Amino acid sequence: MKSSSNVDGIGRRRGQSSTTKNVSTSILVAVGASVLVSALLFILSVNLSSIKDNDATTYEKDAPPTSTGSIRNSQNKVRNNGPTSNADEFPIWGEIMRGEVHLVNIDASGIRTTKDGYMGAKAFFCKLDWDAYKKDPPSLPMFRFLVSQSGCEGKRNQVVVDLAQITEKTKAYDKSLKLQNRSDVRAMDPTGFVFHESRVGSTLVANSLTAMNPAANRVYSESNPINNALKSDNPQLFRDVVYLMGRTNRIEEENMFFKVSSIGSKRISVMREAFPDTPWIFVYREGVQTMMSHLDPAKVDVQKNGRIMAVCTRARRSPPRDLYDLVEQHGRRVDELSDQEFCAAHLASLCESALRELKKSNHHGKAVEYDGLIDKLLDDIIPNHFGVTVDDKARQRVFEVSKTYSKAKTRSVDVNWVEDSEKKEAHSTPEIRGASELFLSQSYTELKNYSV
Repeated sequence: MKSSSNVDGIGRRRGQSSTTKNVSTSILVAVGASVLVSALLFILSVNLSSIKDNDATTYEKDAPPTSTGSIRNSQNKVRNNGPTSNADEFPIWGEIMRGEVHLVNIDASGIRTTKDGYMGAKAFFCKLDWDAYKKDPPSLPMFRFLVSQSGCEGKRNQVVVDLAQITEKTKAYDKSLKLQNRSDVRAMDPTGFVFHESRVGSTLVANSLTAMNPAANRVYSESNPINNALKSDNPQLFRDVVYLMGRTNRIEEENMFFKVSSIGSKRISVMREAFPDTPWIFVYREGVQTMMSHLDPAKVDVQKNGRIMAVCTRARRSPPRDLYDLVEQHGRRVDELSDQEFCAAHLASLCESALRELKKSNHHGKAVEYDGLIDKLLDDIIPNHFGVTVDDKARQRVFEVSKTYSKAKTRSVDVNWVEDSEKKEAHSTPEIRGASELFLSQSYTELKNYSV
């Protein structure tokens, strides 16, 4: 006790109390900790800033090769803020980098615009069986069939990551490969886009683009990533999606084409802003013939209330604004249209959207009418517009695939394709002919001015 009292006495004589001493010590500790943290953050920032120019093996160390089984299980390892660099938590990272899995879908419903671009979009990856599609395009005429064939439906085999982050990382990885003169993985630029009116031969175009050189050409036929990216109305997101879909580890692949769903014709402006110098086409057909492909009385489903169930009448319950405007321009109201008239108005809205962009495209866009489609592709569109050489072997392969119904999907039935324009005209009804004349005749005539 005495010793303690002397210490206290000495402290008081020097003008210090135990409390003051403790405060001083705390300040010194805090300052030291702050300096240490600052030093660590500086070292970390230096390491992160240099990652883009680092050796490509740095990325692969974060994610060693994994089996298909790990692909299925890794979805539970995903964090809300995107992929992690910890291989134990996200083992699929390396397979995305190396182009061994492919972008099969995106979710842009939660997208938010930022000063640097966007955030909140998700990317879904899975390994696609490209060989199956390239071997026989008509058997998998739509991208969704390839996804199903590859076991990529649902979430079991899919990996979900943040779209903006995975684009940034893959671009850094690809840059590091390029600096080392390595071609393990590279991103193909889009060679051309195919838009269309619907039921006008666009799938035949996609099949032909694949068949002419299956090894060199990758064709996406109405893929969800492209459709959803266009709906977002965000050119930067669209560019990122195309970049991810263009990444390939196949040295023989050179060209990439996108056949977009018909409704995507209303978003050609998004594509043009993202890729102003990329050629594109819009495939269309004479109005009655197109409508018969949708509303052929011998094939169409009619509900008990008399309503016609068809792709072109699908928006009947909630028509888009541009369709209202188009119908009003023709002196009619949407709610008074027959199903045939609504179908014609819907198709006209696609044609009018394409026409607006054709008028501004500076020759990067062309209209292609259905009649004589194969000859137009081989003689003009593919070699002169898309800039891809068509040799005799390619021409023969296209002729062979054109003999098959473009959406065959199976060889168990007669799937030979035949020209049916005259037949459609002959079997059309007065209602279909009248609706076509009212809404489609003008756009059909104008499209001819931009046709090959």
